[in-house]
Amino acid sequence: MRFSLAGLGWLIITGFITVTVVSAKNSDRHQPIAWCYVQQGPIELKPIRATRKAGSLSLGRGALAPVLKTDLKNGRNRAMVRVTDLSTLDPVDRWVDSSQVEITPIDRFPSDEELLRQLGGEYQDDVTASKMTVARWLVRQGNSGTALVCFVASMLLPVSRLVAFLPAQSGFVRGPSLEFPYSEMSPGILSAEVRDLVGDGKECFITHEPFRQGPEVLGVNIVIRRLERDNFRSLWTAPIESRNLGFFPSQLQILHPLVKNVGVAGTVTKGEVEFQQRGNTYSPVWKGTVEFFAVGRDKPIDSVKFTKACAWNGFEFEPLQ
Repeated sequence: MRFSLAGLGWLIITGFITVTVVSAKNSDRHQPIAWCYVQQGPIELKPIRATRKAGSLSLGRGALAPVLKTDLKNGRNRAMVRVTDLSTLDPVDRWVDSSQVEITPIDRFPSDEELLRQLGGEYQDDVTASKMTVARWLVRQGNSGTALVCFVASMLLPVSRLVAFLPAQSGFVRGPSLEFPYSEMSPGILSAEVRDLVGDGKECFITHEPFRQGPEVLGVNIVIRRLERDNFRSLWTAPIESRNLGFFPSQLQILHPLVKNVGVAGTVTKGEVEFQQRGNTYSPVWKGTVEFFAVGRDKPIDSVKFTKACAWNGFEFEPLQ
């Protein structure tokens, strides 16, 4: 499985905003009748109508999306699912081949209203609740069952949350959570998938998260986390894009080992991450390029490429830097 980079601007503007968004009027016509669970992904989704504006969209491994209806076309069963554009929090309805996913009864998991009721506070406000987005993933916890991990966000709130709902006799109960302050780029998470990287049956939650440290220092990180006791524990973080053009050194200096150049002043870093099997674990392997810029130059004056595998040490993955 590979996370590829198409540039931060392209990722945010093209990869998400140009997808065909169903209007609120049409979206309200259907209520969920089942759940679509992606065991192996990503799964490419088909537009409701074939238009030039319909960009590509997929569901990552572990995603759980509501099914609005099912039908048969050209001898194949398909389901209409509602997914969320995480950069804008807009609902998007698309078709998925039913043979590629698992369709689960609607009463298997709690509704958005039930989850928001458990969160309480501002999530109980009628206006806020009506504008709330809940994106879902299933994360296996070994012998402890399967957690329902939800990204809960609204344009009306300054903070979005990643919340784990843990299995219990009564259904699912609220567990640990993380807060993401809303920025002008994103509510906090651009995409996510679930994978068993450690090989012990406790799956990892892998996200793409934008960051900004001033007007000229920004990018996107890939973050690997696991549910550990009462929190989301970070196992590894690395940039798939890092732009640091707020300051330029007086002369070019390439550091060694080459990984030390990632994110330094006067550089743009572009990379991708794939997972390489080592025994019963899958280690993240970072591959990318660091470009060096000078004042007044639109094009890089030099660049270096390198690859680094970050092995599991029993507690976390080796840091990139």
